Amino acid sequence: MKNSLFVIVTLLGLVSAPSLAVQTPGAGVPTTTASVDKPMMLPLRDGGILFGRIEDHSPDELIFARIDTGGVLSLPWGLLDPAKERELKLGYGYIEADVSEELVSADRLYLVDGTQLIGVIVSRNQDSLIVKNSSALITLPVERIVGSSVLVQVPASDIYTKEERYQSKLKEFADPLASSTPRTVAEAHLAIAKWCEGIRDYKHAYEHYTKVALADPTWPLNELQVALERAKTKADAQEQVDYLGDIERLTRRGNFDKALDMLGKFQALYPNTPLLEDWNDQRERTEKAQYRALSEEVAKRWYAHAAAQARVAARFDTYEQVMNFLDEGMGDAILKGVTEDLQGIRDTIQPEEVEILFSERSGNRWHKASYGFATWLLGEDRALAGIEDTTDEPQGEQDAARDAIAEKVKRYIENQEAVRSASGGDEGESPADFWSTYAVNSRANFILAYYVEFSGVMELRRAQLSNCRECGGTGVREILNLGGAVAGSTSSIRLVECPVCHGIGATRRVTYR
Repeated sequence: MKNSLFVIVTLLGLVSAPSLAVQTPGAGVPTTTASVDKPMMLPLRDGGILFGRIEDHSPDELIFARIDTGGVLSLPWGLLDPAKERELKLGYGYIEADVSEELVSADRLYLVDGTQLIGVIVSRNQDSLIVKNSSALITLPVERIVGSSVLVQVPASDIYTKEERYQSKLKEFADPLASSTPRTVAEAHLAIAKWCEGIRDYKHAYEHYTKVALADPTWPLNELQVALERAKTKADAQEQVDYLGDIERLTRRGNFDKALDMLGKFQALYPNTPLLEDWNDQRERTEKAQYRALSEEVAKRWYAHAAAQARVAARFDTYEQVMNFLDEGMGDAILKGVTEDLQGIRDTIQPEEVEILFSERSGNRWHKASYGFATWLLGEDRALAGIEDTTDEPQGEQDAARDAIAEKVKRYIENQEAVRSASGGDEGESPADFWSTYAVNSRANFILAYYVEFSGVMELRRAQLSNCRECGGTGVREILNLGGAVAGSTSSIRLVECPVCHGIGATRRVTYR
């Protein structure tokens, strides 16, 4: 008891203490007071496993005694399996516990100026509401509210102050803190201390870490030393901790540019900060979160702008204008729109960066686009591209019947081409004439499908072809002539080009992402 209290008092800075470090033979660096663990399997980063016990540890390494050889190893933390490294560092107090912030119920209110207010409605009357969040109690006139409030789940720090949350946590641990069992009380203080670190309340974290060994003198002190020193350092720099906390909240809300601006000012505001490592960790988290948000949004925005530009082009006057836009302007218009959207996430983003982000996209769901009845405008080669050649496969009766029809169609097309060549005239319905009567929504579908397949920026699956509903996929109609009343006339069948698919026999659709 006396030694335990001496170490805790020393850590509190109430007396001057001799060095607590001891030197382990062969270790090469000072370590904290020793603790002997039970025999264990220690997984390594390269997949190997060591059998033995941890004899000592420091922020830089473990001292590990092997059972099989009797040797003692000095193992830098980086050689351990990452999961085991984190588990041990957490247990020895070298890193802070990750505490997932609690979610609480709150009310989302929509205001007449287009903004939102999130808080807890604590009272209301005919003229106003009183709404609480972590910043203030706000009196809100009812005429500023649009519609009804919506119940949402938000981080507790958005609604309650640190002190309010701390007092609530004390009530939660009231029974174990009042226990007559020293170990139970010590464990309660340790849990509260780690929770306080998780909400960046280092003053209270420091208080509860000091109470762990005071509650249970048998508690391993080396597990507390690093945590006490860390909590004390950050408690003394609580203003800086709160500044970084504000940056974390901005990051969580997606206000990345402001968060990064505050990060840039941090070192100028606090040139002698002891929290440089925390600042660097926060910078990495904010930059990664911003990149993740950009990566998630770029594909959604691209698909949305592609569909929007297709609807714009569908209202162009002529088919020629549409094709010129598809060849030259549509890709640029989409890129411009997506870039402007993503500037809400990073205001300095450039079109070249957006193109790279889109090219690196992955894991998006597949979308479909169809050329519809305008498939024939692609021309036969492109309209039917992707059909598998099955001429070498065994044929049944249905296959033979289809081949017979196909042969008729081939002869019909050859005859039509011969007639047109001889007459030098009628080429059938032109694309321009067809387009002038084609429905706007169907035009938009064709434009989107064309952009998706031929822009070169989309990931495509093999196109799917469906038989024309009018001709069943043959590309022609069979016209039966029953003959006239003239004696000796006979019935006959002639083929005419399908007026819907214009001889193509199929509608084409593509799947993309």
